[in-house]
Amino acid sequence: MTFLAIKNISKRYGPVLALDNIDLTVAAGSRTAVVGPSGSGKTTLLRIIAGFDIPDAGQVMLEGETLADGPAVVPAHRRGIGIVSQDGALFPHLSVADNIGFGMERGQADRAKEINALIDMVELDRGMLDRRPHQLSGGQQQRVALARALGRKPGLMLLDEPFSALDTGLRENMRKAVARVLRNAGITTILVTHDQAEALSFADQVAVLRGGKLVQAGTPQTLYLNPCDRETATFLGDAILLPAELGDGFADCALGRIPTDANGRRGRAEIMLRPEQLRFSMINGTASDTICAGNVIDVEFGGAICTVTLTLAKAAGTAPLSIKSSSVGLPDVGSTVHVSVVGKAHVFDTAGR
Repeated sequence: MTFLAIKNISKRYGPVLALDNIDLTVAAGSRTAVVGPSGSGKTTLLRIIAGFDIPDAGQVMLEGETLADGPAVVPAHRRGIGIVSQDGALFPHLSVADNIGFGMERGQADRAKEINALIDMVELDRGMLDRRPHQLSGGQQQRVALARALGRKPGLMLLDEPFSALDTGLRENMRKAVARVLRNAGITTILVTHDQAEALSFADQVAVLRGGKLVQAGTPQTLYLNPCDRETATFLGDAILLPAELGDGFADCALGRIPTDANGRRGRAEIMLRPEQLRFSMINGTASDTICAGNVIDVEFGGAICTVTLTLAKAAGTAPLSIKSSSVGLPDVGSTVHVSVVGKAHVFDTAGR
């Protein structure tokens, strides 16, 4: 069921076209992540949904109600949309309890009960209710900001890079906690982030913006494994791009003959593999008869996930390949390994190449 519909949204700031004819739908109860490089238009899109900016053209519809139709808009305070920003935007002179209850009526009979329920919902101790924001950690401040937004009982929650100011470990824990809270509350959510891994792990749907255009939208798995073009492929993660000759469902390339998702296409094309699709095994003796032999030129230890970089012995001129590996059984620099591929290579759509 479509909960939010964005139709043909365009926005220009002087000579700059920030958004160009954007179409996107969001299902009820789902989590959508909007990603893209700086200047791609993702924050502008979020602000138009929130009602802070007015589109030049297009529609925004929430549960069938038109919130924007070109310059004719419903004001932000009447949209029933919650928003949590990067810095949380808490009031420094108010206690945690008063921050959470800011949008509630002062004389509301069950106000204290609701505040207690909200701080429980975001998994904070009630003993923090009397503290001021400066007495909280960054992660705790973001949870208070989320509780305040939830207190307005929004139909839609907008998260504007809420984890970017947090340390890496805390950011991951906060992302999981916020996702759990919103899922349990059944609230439809849109996250704007510059962190591709965050988008892929948080969302049910990922939308990629580039140059003000919606390049591709779909499940995280679809975008990661089947990106529409090489720019999207490399933006969403490390990618191995190789020229190949297609035929009979296979690609002949520097790694040998490997299966593809080419759907009957033939001829020259560029294929994509993710580094984790490559495997290596040690070669005993000479590698002269091994089609996919690689010479290890670097080993980067990264704990659980390490990176082995190698050059292909029989593909002079091919860029070095990086393989993700566990830290168990790492080869030595200078050794020769056999390289194999797991799964299918992705072939970009002709229109996206």
